[in-house]
Amino acid sequence: MGANPELESLFPEKKRVRNPIVPIVILSQNRNCYYFEWTINFYDGVQDSPIDVHVKSKDDDLGHHTITYDHGWPFGFCEQFFERTLFWGHFTLGSKFVSFNVFDKEIAKIIGRNISANNMVHWLLKQDGYYLSPEFKPYDDPAWMFRGHWQ
Repeated sequence: MGANPELESLFPEKKRVRNPIVPIVILSQNRNCYYFEWTINFYDGVQDSPIDVHVKSKDDDLGHHTITYDHGWPFGFCEQFFERTLFWGHFTLGSKFVSFNVFDKEIAKIIGRNISANNMVHWLLKQDGYYLSPEFKPYDDPAWMFRGHWQ
């Protein structure tokens, strides 16, 4: 019947499954992720105006970070199975503010997933709103995808 008679004698009532699906586990070099590894980057594209960045998930509060023009703040994580990972951010620029999901399954689809690499998401905060890109580009590059306005 099976390859291990000792186990079968312990659990005779269990049916054996032929050719079970075995998950493939690829570990990243940095975080030992069992799924996709991500780094989210935020950049301040507004001269002489620092931006307060506050990112959270259901389980983690990453705190407040102040980014300044031409500088940014990154954070990394391992995505959960079944596309359940969600991070959202609150951003303040002077009297303006905005909140939006900085990572969810929609963002991952737009960016694209690569199991063998650290996937990158780039957010650029400018005077007129916030922009998304799968790769870093100059701030004036038209390839940045506009995602919304400040409130």
